[in-house]
Amino acid sequence: MPGTDWNAAAARLEEDAARYDREVARSTGLWRRIAEDQADDHRAWAAHYRAKAKRQR
Repeated sequence: MPGTDWNAAAARLEEDAARYDREVARSTGLWRRIAEDQADDHRAWAAHYRAKAKRQR
């Protein structure tokens, strides 16, 4: 998408991952696993967006 600030999008995803990490710290069982998966997914997308931003330079 032209005009997309991929670094800003990645930063938002990293903030979300940190929020999920805090949820992992206070959750148990299924909710903990869900939060772990969400944090991992957000970090993976953030890395993808950072790479995309680097390619567009």
